[in-house]
Amino acid sequence: MGLAEDGAADASIDPDAVAMNGDSSTADAPDATSGADVVDASRDAATDASIGDTGVAPAGIAPMGAVAGELVARDGRNAVTVASGSEVVLRVDARPTEHVQFFLRFAPSRAAVVLQVDRWDGARAVELGRTDAGPGLRVLAAFDPSGPRTFWARIRPTVAINDVSLEVVRTPFEDGTSCASDCARLLQLPLPNDRTRDGYAMDPTAVFRYQFGRRDLLMFLRAAGQEMARRGHAAVLIEDLSQWDGATPGTDTGSLRHASHQRGKDVDISLYGVDRQTIWRSFCTVQRTADGRECVAGTARDLDAAINALHFSRYFATNRVTVSFLDRALIALVVPAARAAGFAPSVLAQFTDGVHVQHWPNHDNHIHVRVSEAASGSAIEWDAYAPP
Repeated sequence: MGLAEDGAADASIDPDAVAMNGDSSTADAPDATSGADVVDASRDAATDASIGDTGVAPAGIAPMGAVAGELVARDGRNAVTVASGSEVVLRVDARPTEHVQFFLRFAPSRAAVVLQVDRWDGARAVELGRTDAGPGLRVLAAFDPSGPRTFWARIRPTVAINDVSLEVVRTPFEDGTSCASDCARLLQLPLPNDRTRDGYAMDPTAVFRYQFGRRDLLMFLRAAGQEMARRGHAAVLIEDLSQWDGATPGTDTGSLRHASHQRGKDVDISLYGVDRQTIWRSFCTVQRTADGRECVAGTARDLDAAINALHFSRYFATNRVTVSFLDRALIALVVPAARAAGFAPSVLAQFTDGVHVQHWPNHDNHIHVRVSEAASGSAIEWDAYAPP
């Protein structure tokens, strides 16, 4: 691919950067940042944001020059130089069968840099999401199964930076309720194009570099969200999956956020309240115990047990869930709702067997879902009960 003829004068891209296989594996992902460059993830995470589409009907590929100064990115590494206070805009035209991953690496690692991804809506570039969190690395992903689509990666530093590269990795991907092959491939959860149709969004405190999951888990997340959206329910908020390299979130900063969440098998998801909203909040009066935060018996409130049971059932129907974690006070509401819903026996059994839905502290405000790492089936692995 060549460069757009109207490239900005204050930005440059290296067309001879080494190209990588567009179907590269997670081995091509960057290594964890060394401790010398650690920053406080909790401080910068709040500026990660996900913004939905305007709802305009899909309109495919944008005309060249739709965004002033756009440069056409190549697959693999694109070396970039950005002047102080300026912006580089790299364009990618994607097929509807392609998950497009953007890895932005830069030095010095403490530089303040924003990575933003936009999507063509037929008339203009609409922001999908942005991140300024993390030392030396920014990651965002896009996927639109509705048809060919143009995306733009915008790079905005607050100071001039010369050691910058944007890696573009395309991976075959499709939606579905079952995964046939390459199910363990680690991919970032793509930014929702429209939360009212995709059925999920990123929590305002989410850190995008911690939203990498197995291919099958991402498929199940998207399928469950789309089903709930079709039924008119609000989008759930997604928090942590795994770090971009498969490690526990927080490994890169030396401050672990979980005891598990490795290899992309785990995800934290918000719950539905009786107000039909999915904001992150506790559904009981909590007490601090030696093990963590737990509901005081008899104080569960404001949880819509029926809608949550419906949502959980979409994961159990895949037969790939090994365990989920929820506070016992909330389990006591959800299980009767599942019994009353008329789910298939195989799905209902996972609500009631005491294995697939378990109590664990600190789960009064979300559910933690874990999928099997076995090649097939929902066999319980040795670490199925590892703490979340």
